[in-house]
Amino acid sequence: GGYVKRQGYTATLIMPGNPAKRLPASELRISLPTGQPFIDLELTIKDKARDNWPEADWLRLPFKTENPQFSIARALGEMNPAADILPGANQDMYTTGNGLTIADHGGGLAICPLDHPLISLDRPGCWRFSRDFTPKKSEVFVNLYNNQWNTNFRYWFPGTWSSRVRLWTFSDAAPKASRLTVPALEARNPLQVIMAKGAGGTWPEEKSGIAVSRPGVLVTAFGPDPDGNSVLLRVWEQGGVSGDLTVTLPEGVKATKAQPVNLRGEKVGEALVLQARKLTFPLKAYAPASFLLE
Repeated sequence: GGYVKRQGYTATLIMPGNPAKRLPASELRISLPTGQPFIDLELTIKDKARDNWPEADWLRLPFKTENPQFSIARALGEMNPAADILPGANQDMYTTGNGLTIADHGGGLAICPLDHPLISLDRPGCWRFSRDFTPKKSEVFVNLYNNQWNTNFRYWFPGTWSSRVRLWTFSDAAPKASRLTVPALEARNPLQVIMAKGAGGTWPEEKSGIAVSRPGVLVTAFGPDPDGNSVLLRVWEQGGVSGDLTVTLPEGVKATKAQPVNLRGEKVGEALVLQARKLTFPLKAYAPASFLLE
C-alpha cells in the first residue's frame, strides 16, 4: 500500500505501482508555502510502460459545495459551461489557460493547472460524446494523458512526468481580476532571478521597466516591430475589466506619440500623445490593444 512522508509544510503520498493492473507508481506532493495564500499540488507518474490500449489518467479534485457555479478561463474570456456551450458541441472536456473557479455562497475556489490544460467537470470526459451535459458535482478532473485521438497523436505515453496544480480561495467582495487572473498569471510566470559573479558594470543596481496601471493586463509585445516599423507595444486585458489603462514606459524611451494599429499592423485612428512617458487609452475586457511608438 501507499504511505506518506512529511517534511515541514510538505507531505508526499507515495503509491507503488501494480504492473498486473497496468498501474504505474506515482507520488502526490502537497505543499503549503510559508506565508502564501495557496496550496501547491504536484502529481508525478513514474516509469509508466507503453500501452496502446485505450487509456487515460486524471488528477481528481473533489470539493465540498452545495450549488457550484463554474467559470472557465479561455483565451477570449471566461466561459460558463452551464450556459455558454451550444447543444451538440463538446460538453465533456475543455482546455483552459489560467484555470477555473468554483463559486458558492459568497466565495469560491480557484484551480490553476500549470502543466496540463485539458480538464473535465463532474466526471472524466474521455470517450464521451454528450450532446447536452451540465456539470452538477464540484469535481475537477485534470487530464494527465489519453490516447482517445490516435490519428496524428501519440498511441502510447511511457515514461516519467509531473503535473502541477495551484489552489486558492477568494471572496465575492474581492476585485474580479484578483479572484483568478492575477494569481494564475503569477503562478504561470513566476519571478526569476539570475546570480552573477565578477565586477559590476555601469548599469544601475535598480531600474523600473514598463508598467501598467491595473493588474490583470498582459504586455505581450514591447520591442522592435517585426514589420520594421519602429517599436511595437501590445497589451491584452485578461481580467474581464473595462476602463482606461495607463502604460508607463521605462526611462530612456524617446517616443512622443503612439499610433494605434490592429493585429495586422494597419493604422487605426489618430496617434495619441505621450505625457511624461505615459500612454492612457480605453481598454475593453479581454481585448488587445496595439501601438507603434514614434
